[in-house]
Amino acid sequence: MARGTPFYDALRSQRHCFDAKAVVSLFEQVDESRVHALAKALTGYITTNLPATFERRNGISDYRTNPYVLMTSASVMKLHDPARFSDFLFNSKLYMALETSFGKQIEAAFVGQYPLTATHRWAEAPEKLAEFQALDGLNREQRAQRRVSSVWREIDRSCVVGTRRYLTSIKSGPNTINDTQVQGMTQAIIDNYSTWLDDTKKTYPTVSSLDVVLGLTYGTDCTTNNKENQILVKLLESGFIEEDRSNRPGVLIDAKTRSVRVYRRIGKEFWAFIGQPNQPETAQFVFLEVLLALAESLSSGITSARIEDRINAKIQHLAAALTKLQFPRNSLPSWVRNDFDENQLFWFATALTAFYDEGI
Repeated sequence: MARGTPFYDALRSQRHCFDAKAVVSLFEQVDESRVHALAKALTGYITTNLPATFERRNGISDYRTNPYVLMTSASVMKLHDPARFSDFLFNSKLYMALETSFGKQIEAAFVGQYPLTATHRWAEAPEKLAEFQALDGLNREQRAQRRVSSVWREIDRSCVVGTRRYLTSIKSGPNTINDTQVQGMTQAIIDNYSTWLDDTKKTYPTVSSLDVVLGLTYGTDCTTNNKENQILVKLLESGFIEEDRSNRPGVLIDAKTRSVRVYRRIGKEFWAFIGQPNQPETAQFVFLEVLLALAESLSSGITSARIEDRINAKIQHLAAALTKLQFPRNSLPSWVRNDFDENQLFWFATALTAFYDEGI
């Protein structure tokens, strides 16, 4: 099913336009005590885990990056000074490391504080915990083999509201899912949704139906790489049908029992879903609580962990190492000495570090 079909059009039809007055009205629903509680939960995590993203890097080899892009960036941005170059390298690596890890930090600190009204908070599915416990005592190879047949691996969080259980697979942003993950997540749903429902009924006898939700923590329907939509399209070819395109666009339901629904929630809608999965329209303000708590926790966490001082020390250490990346000019071929200036040789030497493990 190609883009431009009615199903794809329905998935990408919703647009979000910033309206200051609308955001201000949402602020009126934000709970101050909950924001402080969320910030406190994340502060401890930041204090411990944020430094871990850069403290383990000691030498230039730990900042290895694409040498071709590195030289291009250095030339365009005029990064000929070791101090500026080290600042650029450090910040680039820090950003990539945080982009990889911070989604899980947000998930661990924030998601478990919701729903607003429910008997069960969002937590790891007990069935998934049991799967991991069964791996205790196995070696790395045996654990890897067992994970391949995992039933609950793709499920990150679970909660129950009334007679319905909600399972979510959380991805950090609109470009996180790749083609391999599309195949893996699609197959996981096809292979396991019946088991998820059966196990749910055993664990929660009052539950009769299941929602499986693909969640992206930021972005909009129009800004994703479309991979989450590809999952839904593939499910339409494997036992799922649209529940109601007019009133519930993008929501699929299994054709056999009509007890398992699959859909995706992105950005504000994801946080509203986390806030109150059975009535997300009542929790449209939750993304504001998350952002306010993040701002508060970053301020206190960075200060308490002396993160700025530790970052400056790392950058200075890297700059000192970069100044040593020099070739004696008289050791170079004459045409290199004549054609390349000091800046070009500096970028060249820095790019060389991508090809060596030691001595750099």
